[in-house]
Amino acid sequence: MKYVKVALNLPLYRSFYYGVPRELATRIKKGKQVLVPLRSRNLIGFVIEEIEKGRFKGAKLVRRVIDDFPPLNDNFLYLGKWLSKYYCCPLGQVLFSFLPAPKTFKIDEEEKTPKADFSYLPHSLNLRYFKGEQRSIEGEMRSMSPSMILSEIKNIPQKGVFLIQIEEEEKKIALCLYLISKILKENKQIIFIVPEVNYLDSLKKIILPKIGEGVGIFHSKLSPRERYREWERIRKEKINLIMGTRSVVFSPLTHPGLIIIEEEENLAYKQIEAPRYHTREVAIERGRREGFAVILFSNAPSLESWYKVKRGDYKLIKIQDKKENSPRIKIIDMRKEKDYIFSIPLKLAITQNLKEKRLILLFLNRRGFANFLLCKECGRVIRCPNCNIGLSFHLRRNLRCHYCNYQETVPLVCPFCGGNHLYRMGIGTEQIEMKIRKMFPKAHIRRVDIDTISSFPSYKKFLDDFIKGEINLLIGTQLVIKKEILQKISLVGMVLADISLNLPDFRATERTFQFLNKVKSFIKKEGEVIIQTYNPDHYVLNTLERGDKEDFYEREIEIRKELNYPPYLHWVRVLLEGKIKEKVKEVAEEINKKLKKEKVNFLGPCPCPFSRIKGKYRYHLILKNKNSLEIEDILKRNVIPLFNKSKGVRITIDVDPLRTM
Repeated sequence: MKYVKVALNLPLYRSFYYGVPRELATRIKKGKQVLVPLRSRNLIGFVIEEIEKGRFKGAKLVRRVIDDFPPLNDNFLYLGKWLSKYYCCPLGQVLFSFLPAPKTFKIDEEEKTPKADFSYLPHSLNLRYFKGEQRSIEGEMRSMSPSMILSEIKNIPQKGVFLIQIEEEEKKIALCLYLISKILKENKQIIFIVPEVNYLDSLKKIILPKIGEGVGIFHSKLSPRERYREWERIRKEKINLIMGTRSVVFSPLTHPGLIIIEEEENLAYKQIEAPRYHTREVAIERGRREGFAVILFSNAPSLESWYKVKRGDYKLIKIQDKKENSPRIKIIDMRKEKDYIFSIPLKLAITQNLKEKRLILLFLNRRGFANFLLCKECGRVIRCPNCNIGLSFHLRRNLRCHYCNYQETVPLVCPFCGGNHLYRMGIGTEQIEMKIRKMFPKAHIRRVDIDTISSFPSYKKFLDDFIKGEINLLIGTQLVIKKEILQKISLVGMVLADISLNLPDFRATERTFQFLNKVKSFIKKEGEVIIQTYNPDHYVLNTLERGDKEDFYEREIEIRKELNYPPYLHWVRVLLEGKIKEKVKEVAEEINKKLKKEKVNFLGPCPCPFSRIKGKYRYHLILKNKNSLEIEDILKRNVIPLFNKSKGVRITIDVDPLRTM
C-alpha cells in the first residue's frame, strides 16, 4: 500500500502517516491538501512526503483529496521546511500560513486574461514629479551622485541581496520604477513589500499609471474572499507585480525575478503570532532558493543589515543628498529650561512658523494627560489590577490602562493610605494640547492619538481636514509619523526624546535613531526638527545632528559586540505566561535546570520588564548562540516537550525577537 506523510495545522511538532486507498492513489501527490482523520475529527493537511511502499501499523486512511486547491510546489515545501526549522514552528502551521485565507472559495471562472504586454515601456520611463517637472528616470539617476552611475543599477546581478540607502523620495520612486520595468521586460514577476497598508495607496497612484494591467494588491485588510481571488490571479499568471504587506512574500509567482522591501528596518515585518517569521529573512531565503535578487530600501537600516553589509553578505548602494538640502536639527538641553514641556527655542519656533503659515507637529509617544498618579504621602502608585502598570490619568477624570483598557474613576483620596495629595506624574498628549491652546489660542490645533483616532474613517476624516488646510498645529503620537503627513510639515518638536531612548530594551537607541532619521527624511527640506532632552550628549542625538550615520552604527555595534547582543549572536526568547504566578515560575525553573545541562549561554529566567499584562504573569529566558539551528536542537530536547505538559502556562518561542519587553 502507498502511504503519505501529512502535516496538519496544529501546534504539534510532528507529522502523521496515512494509508492511501487505491481509488485515490493517482490523485495524491506531494504538496496537495487531503482530508484525514485524527482521533474523533477530520482535518485538512498537506502531503509532505509520498511513500510508495511501506508498512505503518495502525495507520488510518486518507478520506479524500481536496481537488479544488492547487498543490504547493517544491520551492514552497522547501521554504516551509526551512521556516519551520529556523523559527522553531510546527511545519503544518507554517504551510497553512502560506494560504491566502482560512478556507477555499468558489471563484467564478473569468475569461482568460492575456498576459500583460510590457513591450510598450520605453527604455527611459517618464516620471511626473509633484513640482510639475518631467524627467527621465535614467537622467534622474545620473544626477543622484557623482559616484553613482546608471550602470551600477543596470548591472545588479540576478541573485543576491542589495541594501539601497537613499534619502530623497523622488529619486527612490524613479529607481523603483526603473527596476520594475527592467524585470518586467525580462518576462519575470516582482513582489513589492511595504510595512503598513497605508503605504499602498500612494504606491498605487505612482505605479499603476506606469505599469497598467497585471498589478495586484494583497494585504490583511482585504476580506478572505478578496484575498483568495487575488491569490488565484497570481497563481494563474494574471499578475506580474504584486504589492502588499508582510504575507505577500508567500505569493505563488511562477517566474519571480525580484523582491523589493521598503523600510526593511520596520518592526512590522516581524510576525507576532506563529509562525513568528521575519519577512526580510524569508524573502532572502526564497531569493536564494529560486535564484533572484532581493532589494532592501532603507534610509536608516537595521543594525543586522548594516552588519551583513560590513561582512560582505549584502552589497550596499548608497545614494546621498547634498547636506544643504537637509532639514536642520537642533538639540535642546531641558536641564537649562524653566518650563519642563516647552523650551524657549521651541516656543519661538512655533510662533514663527504659525506667523508664516507653516505646518507644525509636536510629537510625544504618550497619550493621556499624565503617566500615573502618585500619592505624596505613602509614595504608592495606582496600578492596573490586570497588568500591574501605573494607570494613566486622562482629562475625562478617569484612569486607564493602555495595555488592557481597564478603567476606573480618579479617586478623591489615596486608596492605600487615605492621603489627600495625589500628584500627576509625567506628561501626555492631552497635557500638551491643554497648554498649547492657552499659549496659541488662535491656532487650529488637532490632537491625534488612539483616544481621538479609533478607526480608519476617523483617520480618513483627520487626513482630509489636514490636506484641506484646516489644521496648522498637530499634537500626536506614532499615529502621525506617516509620509503623507510629514512631507507637509515644516517644524517637528520632539517634546521628550528621553522616553524612547530609555526603554528597557537593548534596541531602544537603534529604534530612536531610525525614528528620528525617518522624521528628518520625510519633512520639508527647508524644515527644522527640535529635539528636547535631558541627555543632550547622547551619541544617538549627536550623530543625528552631524548627519553621521556611519558613526552611529560603528558605536552601536561596538556596544553590541561587548555585550554579546545581536547581530553578533542569535537570540531566541522563550516566553512563559499564565494566570498563576507560582506555576509560571515553576515551569521557568524547570527549563532553567534543563538548560544548565546543555552547552548554551542563556539569560534568566526572570520576570519580563512588563511582568504582568492582561491578568497574566510573564517570565522569559533568552538563549544566545552564533548558530540559531544549534539552539533549535536544544529547544526540541528541553522546552518543546513541556508545551503539552505545562497546563495553565503558555510557552512561546521567538527566534531573533525584536521585542523583549
